[in-house]
Amino acid sequence: MPVFGVKNSKGCFLVIAEGYKYEMNVVFGVKEGLYYIYPRFIIQEQDGIPYENISIRVMRLDDDSDYGDMAVKYREYKLNRKDCIPIMERVKNCPELDYAAQSPEIRIRLGWKPAPAEILEQTVENEPEMKVACTFDRVCDFIDELKSRGVDKAQICLVGWNKSGHDGRWPQAFPVEEKLGGESGLRNLIKYAQENGYQIVCHTNSTDSYNIADTFSKDIVVKKANGSLVKNTIPWSGGNMYDLCPVKAVEYAERDLPRISDFGFKGLHYIDVMSVVPLRWCFDEKHPLNSKQTLECYIKIMNMCHDLFGGFSSEGVFDFCAKYLDYGFYVAFPKIDDDMLDEEIPLWEIAYHGIILYNTSTTTVNYCIKDKNSRLKLYECGGRPSFYIFSKFLEGCPSDNWLGKEDLTLTTDEELRFSADKIAAAYEEFKKYRHLQTRFIEKHRELSEGIFEITYSNGERIVVDYNSGDLELKR
Repeated sequence: MPVFGVKNSKGCFLVIAEGYKYEMNVVFGVKEGLYYIYPRFIIQEQDGIPYENISIRVMRLDDDSDYGDMAVKYREYKLNRKDCIPIMERVKNCPELDYAAQSPEIRIRLGWKPAPAEILEQTVENEPEMKVACTFDRVCDFIDELKSRGVDKAQICLVGWNKSGHDGRWPQAFPVEEKLGGESGLRNLIKYAQENGYQIVCHTNSTDSYNIADTFSKDIVVKKANGSLVKNTIPWSGGNMYDLCPVKAVEYAERDLPRISDFGFKGLHYIDVMSVVPLRWCFDEKHPLNSKQTLECYIKIMNMCHDLFGGFSSEGVFDFCAKYLDYGFYVAFPKIDDDMLDEEIPLWEIAYHGIILYNTSTTTVNYCIKDKNSRLKLYECGGRPSFYIFSKFLEGCPSDNWLGKEDLTLTTDEELRFSADKIAAAYEEFKKYRHLQTRFIEKHRELSEGIFEITYSNGERIVVDYNSGDLELKR
């Protein structure tokens, strides 16, 4: 969010970057006993001249305002500028979003190659074997279990349905992975899910590329100013992961998304990480881009998702996606250990609840098999229940716990029933609160130590008690 707030003896202020905002960082610290905070704008252009004027808006709030008032003010600012539209308005013309607001998100990772990869530049000849975790037919079995437990609504997202599984060969998607059941098996699964009342979508990628892709070349990769290729520091399942230039990403989306839509998918289509990585700069003279031009490319892709599938979802909730993002897989990572951090506050959630669906944190994914605080945190921050089947796939890597050490799996019938039981119980509780997904959060406050009250725009309140583990809806 290109925004920060300050409250001191001189008053309460909200600071919003308006021009050149995608290049803003917030700098803060303590010097000689005094706090300081200011925006820093990073000049990326080779000639040192920003592509637009830097501009900042400072708004004064009432002296007794707090972080909640700052968030509400920012929401009003965004709505007044038509930078985003409330869910309550969008669902009038989008049944897929209306359905998603009433249902949990269930992501199922179907197959993957070893990650992090040992073979960094993969070819068809040396490509590692893909692990089959869950076939399309097995997902049908899981649907049966969910239905038998009273789960009448859920959006299922298939991860790794594509050639060589999750992060296998992007930007190559086809053919549908035969080891999972091939195209006929995928079409059958989509039809079966929809016949049982479920919304079903899939996971694709418009930001990354691997050497093994059938159309890979250095020409599609983001270039630094010195002409070198930009790649991720961690090699994923497909090996070295190169940043896909957004200009090329649009070309691949125009080629592939209609074909994927033809399988029958309907819902909030998921594109990996687009909403959780900074907007890119590319210095390739054939397709140069600054961050604002990158956003123009991404908007084309996001609009394609709306037109073809009914909606757009992605991994995070970066502010530049606010007008087009329907659901974000998480708002934040867990609280970090930092001397400058006293407590976490749900600034983003207050600003955007009722505008974007979201899961609160990586710690609240699969909260139904975690400690009570994960469940309470989800409801304290207004999240939508989100689950990940086979969330753990990294091997020998300390990052394997980024969604938690716990996991939901479908390998055995016992595991399948366990996963269905846990999700069904979570869904039953969510039904009491899901009507609030379309409302704004107006106030968030700590009543006493460990007890929080969240007030919604319809007057209802949720009280979350971390001491007792109780959760209460008050009308």
